[in-house]
Amino acid sequence: MKKSLVAILVGLIIGGIGFGGYLAWLGSQPKPKNEQTEAPVTAPELLSWRDPNGFSFQYPEGLTVNKHDEDQQNYAHIEFTHRDHPGNVIIWGKDTTAADTTAWVKTEKRFSSASTLDTTFANFPGKKVLIADPKQIIVGTVDDGIVWTVEGLLTDSDFWTGVHTTIADSFKFIPVGSDGEDSAAGAQEVISADEEEVLE
Repeated sequence: MKKSLVAILVGLIIGGIGFGGYLAWLGSQPKPKNEQTEAPVTAPELLSWRDPNGFSFQYPEGLTVNKHDEDQQNYAHIEFTHRDHPGNVIIWGKDTTAADTTAWVKTEKRFSSASTLDTTFANFPGKKVLIADPKQIIVGTVDDGIVWTVEGLLTDSDFWTGVHTTIADSFKFIPVGSDGEDSAAGAQEVISADEEEVLE
C-alpha cells in the first residue's frame, strides 16, 4: 500500500515537472503576428501654406480650413478644425499697440493667470502662453506693430497639441510678393490663401 502511494506521488511530481516544462516551452515560442493589429501607423502628410500677407507654415492633411474671409480687420484669421477631434488651431495676425512681445503678454487680460515662457517663434523672440481653463496653448511674437500668434484650443489635447506644434514650429515670415519655392521638405502641395478651403 505504501509503495503504491509513493509510486503515485512520484508519478504526480514527474508529471507536474513535465507539464511545467511544456508550458515554459510554449511561452518561449514566437507568437504568430496578427497583420491587422500590427499594421504600421503612418503620420499624416504635411501640406504647406504660403500666405500673401507674408508668412508660411505646414499643417497635417485632413483638417478643415476656414480662412474667415469675412474678417476684414485682421491680417490673418485662419482656423483649422477636424470633425472627429473637438478643439481647433487658429493663426492670427492682429494690429497691436504693444512695443514688443513682453509688453503684448502683459497687456492681454486673458493671460493674467496663465503660465508664460520665453520661446522663439518664426526666428523672432516670442512667448509661449499656457492657459488652464479652457486648456489652451498660444505661441506668438510682435513684429512691426502686428502680433502674430498660433493659438490652440486643446479640447482633444493629444490631437491638437501635435497640430499646434507642427504649425508653430514651421511658421516663418517671407517677403511679401517674393517668388520662388518656399515649401518645406516633405510637403505634399502648396496651398495659397486663395485656394481650396476644405482639405480632406
